[in-house]
Amino acid sequence: MTLNISHLKECSRHELSLSVANFTAGQALEIPVNIIAGRGAKPVFTCIAGIHGDEAEGVLALLDLWNAIDPDQLAGRIILVPVANPPAFAAGRRLSPVDHADLNRSFPGRDDGGPSQRLARELFRSVVAPADLVFTLHSWYSCGIAESFVECPSPNTDAGRFALRAARETGFQTIRITDWPEGLLGRVAVAEGIPAIEGEIGGLGRSLLENRQDYCRHIGRLLGFLQMYAWNESQQQQQQQQICSAQHVIAEQSGILRLKVGLGAIVSAGEDLAVIFDYHGRHVSDVVAPIAGRVGAHRTHVSVQQGDNLFTIFQPREV
Repeated sequence: MTLNISHLKECSRHELSLSVANFTAGQALEIPVNIIAGRGAKPVFTCIAGIHGDEAEGVLALLDLWNAIDPDQLAGRIILVPVANPPAFAAGRRLSPVDHADLNRSFPGRDDGGPSQRLARELFRSVVAPADLVFTLHSWYSCGIAESFVECPSPNTDAGRFALRAARETGFQTIRITDWPEGLLGRVAVAEGIPAIEGEIGGLGRSLLENRQDYCRHIGRLLGFLQMYAWNESQQQQQQQQICSAQHVIAEQSGILRLKVGLGAIVSAGEDLAVIFDYHGRHVSDVVAPIAGRVGAHRTHVSVQQGDNLFTIFQPREV
């Protein structure tokens, strides 16, 4: 079905399904969508989790949020998509088992494209296009872990500037400004004039209570920023936020990975981050920091293949 959220009864809750026709081999795919309709049709705030099937933190966080919001106290509409990529989620994999594609490199999608492109097209048309702000909830993939941070685009357009304002309001301590890869949902949304930000919390394919609570707290602050809902939270001291850029460190060789630094480590350019050995324990290559900064994420699996992302290094930047 195609969503038409403007005609929903005020102060109501709706459990719907998006159908992706002819998803594969003549089969249809249904995407779960929960909508909380408050007073008035605007603003529209869309939250999407489960874009990658091995990133669990946001999935349960959105289900927690669904049960916590009182529609009688809400202004506008909240669209929640807890599992945006059901095939990948069922398989517990980052990529779709149907076509081995990355959904977050497939937007805005195509009606006549492959399965992931069809899925991306329906998501973009139905839950992204109507939004005044889009927040996608990620965690690091199942073989890695990350500090908590939020990503937003460069503030060189109206949508980008609004996204940066929203990122500041989330309460994340680290804000990464980035030029997202082609096909990433946020990049395509911003290009269409729709502000979008992307959160990263945790990893290892797990969902922890404290991480789910953090995600709900960040969303609650965004609801306050949008003047949609008064979120009650215990008073916490606001930590100073840091605007960062980031650089990934990619494995140049395959083998066995042995880390020398951990999450949050402050490193200098050229410092050893890890060593890669072959299966006999012989040295293959050193992994060094390309820039000075802080380790914001790293791979945890010992097995590594050439081209794998091993580290993400954060470096402060001016806006």
